[in-house]
Amino acid sequence: MAHEEGRCIALEIHNGNRDAVADLVAAYKDRLFTYAFHMLGGSDDALDITQDAFVKAYTTLTGKYAAERCRTLEIRPWLYRIVRNLALNRLRSRKRKEAALASMKDEAPALTFDAGNDRTRAMRTALEKLGRESRELIILRFIEQYTYAEIATVTGSSESALRGKVYRALRKLRRIMEDGPSGY
Repeated sequence: MAHEEGRCIALEIHNGNRDAVADLVAAYKDRLFTYAFHMLGGSDDALDITQDAFVKAYTTLTGKYAAERCRTLEIRPWLYRIVRNLALNRLRSRKRKEAALASMKDEAPALTFDAGNDRTRAMRTALEKLGRESRELIILRFIEQYTYAEIATVTGSSESALRGKVYRALRKLRRIMEDGPSGY
């Protein structure tokens, strides 16, 4: 979806066009779900976050933003930022729950992936071993194919800082993949 088209859809939603809401969901649901899935490591949480993001986007466009703000809104990175913030909140909540469970039990359950072929599983496992920030940058840059400018909009970092972070994240990922048990 082009930037101009995204701006128009935001304004249409602001003006109460229900078809525009359906168009927005149809255009972004799969990409946002994939992004949330990679950030959270599970389809149930990713589905919840994706749905919550569309609800938040709708309520913001119809009730909080003025028409001029909707007219100039870059919808794609704005939606990804909503998903990112919701996913980070979910991860923080998950950590608090795991800490509480760990205090009651000796072991907290670990996240595992069992779907996909060997290479996909290996990549997911390697991504899971990266830190949250490195994993997010790899996903945005190489899976979602964002430009550095778009990643800067989503994360709030500068483009120059992101270039170095992405480079270091790739080096970490390469090392993890090379050190893997089956050589991936």
